[in-house]
Amino acid sequence: MMDGKLNVFIAASLAVSLLHACKKGEEEIASQAPIISVLSVSADTIVQYRDSVIIKLQYQDKNGDIGSLDPDVNDLEVKDSRLNAPDFYHVKPLSPDGTVLFIKGKLRIKLNQLFLLGTGNSEIVQFTLKLTDRAGNSSKELKTDPVVIIRE
Repeated sequence: MMDGKLNVFIAASLAVSLLHACKKGEEEIASQAPIISVLSVSADTIVQYRDSVIIKLQYQDKNGDIGSLDPDVNDLEVKDSRLNAPDFYHVKPLSPDGTVLFIKGKLRIKLNQLFLLGTGNSEIVQFTLKLTDRAGNSSKELKTDPVVIIRE
C-alpha cells in the first residue's frame, strides 16, 4: 500500500518537474528576445507627402545580436494599420559580430512621405513595430499612439 502511494508521489513530482522545465525553457527563449519600447512619435498630425514621422525606440538585448552586416536582412518590421502587410527595414549591427554582451540604446525610425489612401481629408494610422535579432528571436509587438494624416 505504501509503495503505491510512493509511486504516485514520485510520478506527480516528476510531472511537476517536467512542467517547470518546459516553462523555464520558454522563459529562457523569451529572455533571449530583444525588448523594445516606444520613447516618442514626432507628431500626432502630419500633412501628407510633406511631413515625416519619426519614431524613437529604446531597445535592450541580452545577447547583443541585434542588426546584421548583410544589408538584405530586414530586422525591423513596421506595419501601417491601414495596410495588410508590414514594411521591413535593415538595422546595422549594434554590437560586434560574434560577441555576446548586454546592449541597450535607442533607434530612430524615419517614415517619409506618408499619404492618404482614401479620398477623405484625413486618416488615422498606428504603427506596429517588431524587432528580430540575428538568432531569430523577436520582440513583442508594440503599437504607437495614433497619427493623423491630413490633406494640405
